[in-house]
Amino acid sequence: MKVDLHMHTYFSDGTMSPQEIVDKAVDRNVKILAITDHNKLESWEGLQEAARKAGIIPIRGVEINASYKDKVVHLLAYGFEDSKRLFELIDLADREMNRMSDDLVVNLEKVDSRVSVADFEAYTYDRRKGGWKGLHYLFDKGLSSRLFEGFRYYREYGCDFTEYDFPSLEELCDAIKEAGGYSVLAHPMSYFKELSQEALEEELETLRKMGLQGVECYYPTHSEMMTKTCLDFCKKHNMLITTGSDEHGEFGKEAKTLDQTIGCMNITRDMVNIEPLLK
Repeated sequence: MKVDLHMHTYFSDGTMSPQEIVDKAVDRNVKILAITDHNKLESWEGLQEAARKAGIIPIRGVEINASYKDKVVHLLAYGFEDSKRLFELIDLADREMNRMSDDLVVNLEKVDSRVSVADFEAYTYDRRKGGWKGLHYLFDKGLSSRLFEGFRYYREYGCDFTEYDFPSLEELCDAIKEAGGYSVLAHPMSYFKELSQEALEEELETLRKMGLQGVECYYPTHSEMMTKTCLDFCKKHNMLITTGSDEHGEFGKEAKTLDQTIGCMNITRDMVNIEPLLK
């Protein structure tokens, strides 16, 4: 029974619908899955219906931007119930993401006549193409030759993630637990790839003390050391062990350098620790 608990639809920055996600999961023999759109919850209802018809076990999920030390990391939440506090934090993260693009356009308007705040406010794009509104705007205005290339403008014009007020990881972990859910660190390789095994263990221990309940141990870009260290740490502390492809559909094919298709990790239920999510 293959498991994949990390993927995105067009409700955030993917290109597929929940039904298309389930159809692809069936083709890839994935039997347990979660859609984890960035700071968005709208896919859950569609996933439940499509999964029921396909005989797939759905797990409610979302991926949230969280501040941690001098970084912004991605925190996966699973199995949570409706919660005013949690939903307000997710909405805050979404607003901050949008503010990044709003501020970028303000800054670009001063130096490039192709860009204006009024024009950006009126701008719309096809959500099925994935990505962000800001990335599409830059591409359509000719400032980038590829959609993913637009990310460099955020860094160059002072609108990178760390400049914004995303909810803290500790507060999110608490809110997720309060909502009956479980917090899991997404793709730790993205933030800790330069660390030694000992330093990585120290970071994981800090996160655990903040309330983190699991780690996405199996991920396409992880090194053997990263995978093993995360697995050993989670087993030692009886934390959730999850896996995810981080499927983004066609947008992901442009952005990723490896195969990150649903089920690509070939991880089965006996290799993870997700039993609390299945009760």
